Amino acid sequence: TSTRRTSHFLRGVFVRRAVSSLVLPAPPTVTLAVEGGERFPVRRIYCVGRNYWDHGIEMGGDPSREPPFFFHKPTDAAVDVSAGSVDLPFPQQTEKLAYEGELVMAVGREGSEVAPSDAASFIWGYGAGVDMTRRDLQQVAKDMRRPWCASKGFDFSGPVGALVRAESFDMAGKNIELKVNGERKQHSPLEKMIWKPEEIIVYLSGYHRLFPGDLIFTGTPAGVGQLKRGDLVESLVEGLPPCSFVVR
Repeated sequence: TSTRRTSHFLRGVFVRRAVSSLVLPAPPTVTLAVEGGERFPVRRIYCVGRNYWDHGIEMGGDPSREPPFFFHKPTDAAVDVSAGSVDLPFPQQTEKLAYEGELVMAVGREGSEVAPSDAASFIWGYGAGVDMTRRDLQQVAKDMRRPWCASKGFDFSGPVGALVRAESFDMAGKNIELKVNGERKQHSPLEKMIWKPEEIIVYLSGYHRLFPGDLIFTGTPAGVGQLKRGDLVESLVEGLPPCSFVVR
């Protein structure tokens, strides 16, 4: 039988290795809808913590432009909710499921230690999303100085609406808001981000090599709160398709 060889990047060196028959079926590629009918393949999901002044304060922090910090969600946490009328299951092991409406960036280039002058070219597009959080588990993790994996990286924890190409979206003067059952819970100008999208690219690429298909949840404004079964959630960014779903 023939084998095919693939290149992958490892610690700055391209390594050639043979790939033979898989012992298990490969998992399906996670994709998100793109406005206009195409699909965006998801590789990795990064999230920025405390990137709005008011949210940092409401979570008990001091967001005086401290260096950004990041956490991850697994790739298959991303959920395409562009079709509307999508049901997401209430996760197990929590009594405090929280919403965090966010602007999501989609990366379209590969690179590390990106220069500020080049950062904008790495942004393929944008979408509206929600960072779903098991808040009670997150608090336990904080109290015990443990990672946030269980509180942030569970199934269906990263719903995203249809993506729009970067050249078709200008965030200047735009607002983000989140509604629950039609009632506004979060609202902020995007310009209140502490770290802007290009700055996030520069900083994150200093720690991780970025690749096409990466998603970056850019943080949430104040007003985060709790959800219950039956709630209709709408994360809305002016100029972008909505991220809308029902918790079941």
